[in-house]
Amino acid sequence: MVPSTEYTTDPMQDRQDMNVRRTIRIIIFVLSVSVVLAGFVPDVRAQTAELNTYQRHLGNGAALLKKGDHRGARDAFEEALRYHDADAAAHLGLGIASFHLRDERTAERELLRAVELNPRERTAHRVLGDLAYRRDDLEAAAASWERALEIDPADSELKARLERIRREHRTEKDFNRDVTSHFTIKYEGRERIEAGRIVLRILEDAYGEVGRALSYYPDREIGVILYSDRQFQEVTDAPGWSAGLFDGKIRIPIGGIDRETPGLRRILVHEYTHAVVRAISPRVPTWLNEGLAQYFEGREIGPHQREMLRMAARAGRLPSLRDLEGSFLGLSGGQASAAYLISLSAVRHINDQYGLYRARMLLDECAAGADTARAVSGALLVSYEEFERGWQRSLE
Repeated sequence: MVPSTEYTTDPMQDRQDMNVRRTIRIIIFVLSVSVVLAGFVPDVRAQTAELNTYQRHLGNGAALLKKGDHRGARDAFEEALRYHDADAAAHLGLGIASFHLRDERTAERELLRAVELNPRERTAHRVLGDLAYRRDDLEAAAASWERALEIDPADSELKARLERIRREHRTEKDFNRDVTSHFTIKYEGRERIEAGRIVLRILEDAYGEVGRALSYYPDREIGVILYSDRQFQEVTDAPGWSAGLFDGKIRIPIGGIDRETPGLRRILVHEYTHAVVRAISPRVPTWLNEGLAQYFEGREIGPHQREMLRMAARAGRLPSLRDLEGSFLGLSGGQASAAYLISLSAVRHINDQYGLYRARMLLDECAAGADTARAVSGALLVSYEEFERGWQRSLE
């Protein structure tokens, strides 16, 4: 999220991350139960070698899914299905892993198979809704989430998501749509055609600039939605100071723009960077994610901010980067400003000391399931502690 006046966090991004973590926890539970109950399937005896092998691959897939190693989980679930393909759990696991790997055809096929085997598999309905939402099919997403709620009416978090998608559908059902090779953009009214063209022109620039720096070009269209200020508030529930956010789609309150401005370019490049980071790896420390977004938008560290960082470093008062891996949502305004400044400073140190291509390697390590410490070690060839000490010394 880009603030209009000061640094802040992205509550919608945090909410989506929490949804992903919650879904994975549910899946791990379902798969664990399935491993236990598989021994009681009437047609397969618990002592057979095939069932034992199935259970082993199923448990391995669940463990890899929990770690965020979606490729490894996919392979494990595929192996499990070679030995026993009539259990919803392995199909569910393969569907989830494929969803995170953006293999949407496989994800849909496996999730539908899980529902066929177990019509009350709530998690499958829920993720089918996520898949439809990713495709911008709001009606199908709502239908899947409604089915999940029929199975578990107490799921308050999913109720809130369903209400939001209904608001989104009411607002956007009559929007115009333009499609380029890299973006799908929606907006209301012919008077915004020129605004849409301006936004697309900036985003195409960002596609090239960020792509060259990170050696990554998303191979799927990224959704972009332009709202009035009122529509933006109604759909997103974002705070009044918000100037844009990325929650799987880039959402911008544009007002009546008729020309490109530096501020508009910064907002769009910032949110596009979040889209690229998410496409490379869904699990990234927040300081790296926000640092990269600010770096590419062109935000500088001014003399006053450099002095603040220098004094804090000398006094030993800089927070650890480990403390900035999670959400910034609960921080006060001043704490959030400091967190964003530190994030930008750390990413600039990566660029100055190691080269920005190492940031891409960091993202790849995270995508492979490494925690931040292992990702830093693998990408920068120094320990997390050594990297942080070097960054802090550079500030003094």
